[in-house]
Amino acid sequence: MGMAINSRRKGAAGERELANYLREQGWQKARRTQQYAGNPEGGSGDVVCDNFPFHIEGKRCQQVKPEEWMRQAVKDCPDNKIPSVFFRRNGEKKWLVILQADDVCEIARHIAPLNLKIDIVHPAPYCTTVAQGISMTSPTIQQQPTINKGDINIVTGKQIGRAHV
Repeated sequence: MGMAINSRRKGAAGERELANYLREQGWQKARRTQQYAGNPEGGSGDVVCDNFPFHIEGKRCQQVKPEEWMRQAVKDCPDNKIPSVFFRRNGEKKWLVILQADDVCEIARHIAPLNLKIDIVHPAPYCTTVAQGISMTSPTIQQQPTINKGDINIVTGKQIGRAHV
């Protein structure tokens, strides 16, 4: 029975820690819920926050059981929230979050439309040219090669560009 009390005490401490973390992140209404059936706060999440879009199942432990935790979060989640599990292993500093993939995709649709084009800018690549034993690094030319009628593919030896005059 002593282990159950210690586990419950540790769980409560983790929930308070998580509520504090959310308040530090700007969710000022975050707080640990009263753990009883018929919770008037909309579901029986471990930590609640009226304006936070996630139903929170909070775990601070060593053994990770993501499927079990998510089943509990889904079961307890009210219709107006997204089920989530916030967890932190003993000895780790960062809280991690488990979400269902469908929910992540739905959130992503709100953040970035499906047809959004994202240009990724890379630093200029460099290539190394070796001629008569001298090595020299220079920026790579960012120009597409031109294929003309009659050009030969140096790998296959076949003529390319026949259809494009």
